[in-house]
This record gives sequence, C-alpha cells and structure tokens, in this order.
Amino acid sequence: MAALKSEVEALVAKISDKSGGQAALEGLAAIAQEKGRPAEPYLVEAFPKILDASNDKSKNVKDAAVAASKAIMGMVSPYSVDLLMPALLAGLAVKAKPPQKEATL
Repeated sequence: MAALKSEVEALVAKISDKSGGQAALEGLAAIAQEKGRPAEPYLVEAFPKILDASNDKSKNVKDAAVAASKAIMGMVSPYSVDLLMPALLAGLAVKAKPPQKEATL
C-alpha cells in the first residue's frame, strides 16, 4: 500500500511539469484501471489536481486529464462520491474555465 501511495503521489507531482504532465496523467489512468479499489483513496485525494489539468494549454494534456478523470470515476465506489463533490462543484463554478467545465460534465 505504501508503494502504491508513493507511486500516485510521484505521478501527481509531475502533472504540472510541461514535459511529463501527459505521461503522469496517463500513468494515473493506468493505475485506476489496473489497480482498482486498492488505489481508490489515493486517486480520490489526487482528483482535484487531475481535474485542474484539463485547463492546460496542451491538447494532449487535456485529453489525458479527461481520460484519467473518467478512469477514476469509473472505478470509485459510490461512497467516494461525497469526497469528490467539492472538486466536481469547483469544476462547474462560475470562475472555472470552459475546458474544465466540459471535463467535469
């Protein structure tokens, strides 16, 4: 579990990196699909940063952020939705940029 947590945290730290952002988001999507529920607590914690990456100027990073968000939403338990709601509501807020609103929906 500690290795999984550190792996997710390392990938989240690379999201804002210009050269490694896309690869980090693709790695997070892969973790969500392959590891499933054991990775859920760490991915739920990272979800706001993943959703924020949908505002990136690079289309590849935007697409990777949307794919990672969909992968996480597809594997989380219904009980985790309460923890995801603040990030989802922030993504639909008036101040949110249109790409983030689209990704949130």
